[in-house]
Amino acid sequence: MRKIRILIADDNQLAAQTLRDNLAEHEDLEVTNIAKDGFQTIEFIEKDLPDVVLLDLIMPKLDGIGVLEYAKTLTKESRPVFIIFSAISQEIYISRAMNLGANYYIIKPFDESVIATRVRQLYSDSERAQIGKSQYTYNKSNNYKQKNQTDNELKLLATKYMRECGLKAHMTGYSYIRDIITASFDYYCKTGSLPKGVYRTIAEKNGVPVQKVERAIRNCIEKGIDDNENAKKPTNSQVICRIIDKIRKNN
Repeated sequence: MRKIRILIADDNQLAAQTLRDNLAEHEDLEVTNIAKDGFQTIEFIEKDLPDVVLLDLIMPKLDGIGVLEYAKTLTKESRPVFIIFSAISQEIYISRAMNLGANYYIIKPFDESVIATRVRQLYSDSERAQIGKSQYTYNKSNNYKQKNQTDNELKLLATKYMRECGLKAHMTGYSYIRDIITASFDYYCKTGSLPKGVYRTIAEKNGVPVQKVERAIRNCIEKGIDDNENAKKPTNSQVICRIIDKIRKNN
């Protein structure tokens, strides 16, 4: 039986560990990591690809609202279920979290057995919503083909080398770059170039103009790439090709 993979994000490490211990009693649940701040939460979402994130709103460096804003940039297929657990009970915060895509909001303190039940229910609903969705990688003859078994590996490798390049996971362009790498990898390996129209395909998939995708990627590169400050920054496509080359050479 496949276990439901859970990330706990709470700066109260004692409470997080207690919750982890309680969830470990359920054979169908697995806690992959505990994040102590918002940036670490984003890092673990990128690295571990959890099914469900148990997210506190009040955390250092980047709060839970910031994490939810980042998650809006994820594709529907890669976005985990978000269950907010917080001592904040004001309606304005609850509404803000739900409007940003949180699936459930529970106020502390709570019965921890309820969390396991909600995880199962909400993840099950999310799984049903995914049935029949088209997932893809680029194929020269018909644009995109059905997702294959290496896509998750490519995402993890892309995340690794993007981080090494200095790209920031909380920026909107980050997820676009990773999507393009995943979609273009096979085509690039065969031809040495990115497939024509891949930016537009990613834009259409995310429901945004292609110019927004290009600008978001440019901003991510400008703020992240560590090249000589006086030197001209590489183009969007040059950065993407550079990362694909690193994946090819090192794996």
